Amino acid sequence: MTDPDIIDAMIQRVRDQCPGLATVDEAWFAEPIDNLDAQTPAALIYLAEDSASGDMETIRPTQRITLSYGIWLVCKRPDFRPQRHAIRQALFGHGFSETHDSMAYRGGQTTDIRGELIWWREFWNVDTWLRGTQ
Repeated sequence: MTDPDIIDAMIQRVRDQCPGLATVDEAWFAEPIDNLDAQTPAALIYLAEDSASGDMETIRPTQRITLSYGIWLVCKRPDFRPQRHAIRQALFGHGFSETHDSMAYRGGQTTDIRGELIWWREFWNVDTWLRGTQ
């Protein structure tokens, strides 16, 4: 069975398309943000959930699934809208492979505001197939 996770491709896409971000990394492995001036704006990406979106086909072992990715955008207020827009431009409708549908926006929210620093989290979905071997 191949893993349909596209986290590495997502990180690379955001790095390539969003030059205004000082840090782009996988959230689980990111170093703590200690130097806010040098390390922000930051986008920290993670696989938040995968869920079945259909029944398994028994003739050929496949099942439709939805992968949901979270992105923490950590930045100062003046950077917030431009960087959020850049991330959305980079991901919305992008097709990462022939076996993945286009990336779709699911929603976002402010999770914290401290002084000038905003912690924004948004979610993105992509549908694909979980494929087994016979």
